[in-house]
Amino acid sequence: MLEKFERKFVNVLIFFDLAKMKKKIPDDFTSVKRIQSRRVHKLAKKAYRIPFYRKRFDEAGITPKDIRTGDDLVKLPVLTKEELRAWMKEEAKKPKYKDWFKDTTSGSSGEPLMVLLSPKEKAYMMANWFRVMMLAGYNPFFGKTMSRRSAHSVTGGYDTVLQKLGILRRGFVSQYDPEESVIKTINEYKPDFLYMNKTEFMRICLYCKNNGVELWKPKYYVPTGEKIDDAARELFHEILGDGIIDSYGTAEAGACMVKLFDSDEHVVHNDSFVVNVYDDNDELADEGKIVVTPLYKTDLPLINYVVGDRCVSEKRDGVRFIKSVQGRLNDFFRYSTGEVTTFFEIAPIIAHCDGILQIRFIQNSYEDIKIQCVFNDEKTDQTRQEVEEQLTADLQKKFKHPFNIEYDWMDSIPPDENGKLRMIVCNIK
Repeated sequence: MLEKFERKFVNVLIFFDLAKMKKKIPDDFTSVKRIQSRRVHKLAKKAYRIPFYRKRFDEAGITPKDIRTGDDLVKLPVLTKEELRAWMKEEAKKPKYKDWFKDTTSGSSGEPLMVLLSPKEKAYMMANWFRVMMLAGYNPFFGKTMSRRSAHSVTGGYDTVLQKLGILRRGFVSQYDPEESVIKTINEYKPDFLYMNKTEFMRICLYCKNNGVELWKPKYYVPTGEKIDDAARELFHEILGDGIIDSYGTAEAGACMVKLFDSDEHVVHNDSFVVNVYDDNDELADEGKIVVTPLYKTDLPLINYVVGDRCVSEKRDGVRFIKSVQGRLNDFFRYSTGEVTTFFEIAPIIAHCDGILQIRFIQNSYEDIKIQCVFNDEKTDQTRQEVEEQLTADLQKKFKHPFNIEYDWMDSIPPDENGKLRMIVCNIK
């Protein structure tokens, strides 16, 4: 009954949550860390009452008394996507969740994952997204927002009473439309804040660059869903302007950290999340896999959730800052021997290949790989053939067994069906 009432008034809950959030990056994180530690301990006590987590506490030989800070979470095991998927499927069968939200991931790393969110958790997640906007200086209540259209999108613009008064104006763009149509929609709406998948931004910006087309420059824009590499960032600056916001998070947990404009590091929303970095032994480290714990999600928690990305971090005065994020491991190169090569093994080669702006690998057999590429003639004096020869030679040194490599040069690489762009598409079962 309570969830039904909360769901009905979820927009009211958003306002209350947003009012309590830190909406500026602090110079001194002392008070924020105190808030984080208090919420960590509260989360541990609530999780201990849930059978799924009670078992994890017991197997680790600890109780909530042992979890007082973000660093203490390392005492509990990590939560993998496979474990979360299985747990959520079982919980979703229970009638008590009928008024909860069932959010689904895009499935960019495999099978889509459904996550149950209580109405108050959903409200906090949405309020946290507004907070990301406000950290950059944007007012989401009086500015004009435009986003990619999703299955849940409704008509935006000036259709509601509030929007006619200039409040919470929001427009949508169909990201799969032809480039000319997408550009026309953006230019006509003139949003102050624009966000779409990074791959969609790439497609539109490449079209504008190659065809001399002007695109409206919003005050702020967020390429979502994928890592923003240096080549993409430079292109976005040229076509869209300087207002780039690099918000990092997941559909399961929400936006947990942000990098504003030309900053060289991500700052964690420490009042609402713990972002730890674990090495391969699941110990705290400065470099390794990103492990996220949303502190607002206390009804069905996600404690020590392994996102699937890796990063380099630095701790200053007890606060962790993320210096660089490596792209998600979407898939592997596979061999008939059962061996694999990961994207992380070849990532340095791609990063130092100035002749390529965008790339995707498609493996359809154990012997053959097709590489889709967008040429970056402004960054190299090499011809496309020379880029091919150099890249092939470097890749073959990293591959455990040689491949026959075919190149497909394109104006832009089309995204996957979910709007994202997997770096490796391996079609071998």
